[in-house]
Amino acid sequence: MNNKIMSKLLILFAKAPEPGYVKTRLTPFLSKIDAAKLQEAFIKDLLDTTQTLTTTDAMQSAIACAPAIEHPFFQACGEKYNLRFILQKGKDLGERMHNAFLWGFENGFEKIVIIGCDSPTLPRDFIRQAFEKLSKTDLVLGPSLDGGYYLIGAQQIPKEKRKNFSSLFSGLTWGTESILIKTLERLNTQKDDYDLLPFWYDIDRPSDLTFLKEHLKYLHSQQKNLPHATKKMLDLLRIDKNS
Repeated sequence: MNNKIMSKLLILFAKAPEPGYVKTRLTPFLSKIDAAKLQEAFIKDLLDTTQTLTTTDAMQSAIACAPAIEHPFFQACGEKYNLRFILQKGKDLGERMHNAFLWGFENGFEKIVIIGCDSPTLPRDFIRQAFEKLSKTDLVLGPSLDGGYYLIGAQQIPKEKRKNFSSLFSGLTWGTESILIKTLERLNTQKDDYDLLPFWYDIDRPSDLTFLKEHLKYLHSQQKNLPHATKKMLDLLRIDKNS
């Protein structure tokens, strides 16, 4: 068992970029159509990130789709990227993530990392660190500045720890500023083995867009990797600095 190469799976959670279905907290600052186009840009940039990692870091990638795998956008992504498809199943985000982890473990993956599509500038090294940490700990979280988390990863869960693991995804009010605190409280109460990544940020509100636009200028000045689809879309939008 110790000589077995641990297989790695990176899952991107994404809703199809349908107007009125995604990025609702950005409307009416943005039109429903522009909000959907921004969602599409975020997904494309993160898929570019995952594709790079699958090439350099010997991991496989998947996209957890909502509302349906058959959606034309996801099918187009499948033609461009080497992806596995997972249907998001569950009454809330916690249950859907839990089911995605179970799907990955049942399909033989031993290290699984889930990211959302709200952080188009997420550094690749953070994802690499997450997998590295899972060689030494059971679970890893990427804390977000908004009180949630942008990443969660776990290694294959032993039977005696499955109840604790499942508890992290139930009985919480998802999409609120207390998710990170509540999750850490449960991890500490259960004395679970976990580690944390550096803080990063999500794009949920109009003020986040203003910050993103300025951050992209900084990344460009430092010759860092840019989320090109996101930058192109932001350049088309009129972002009020006072938003």
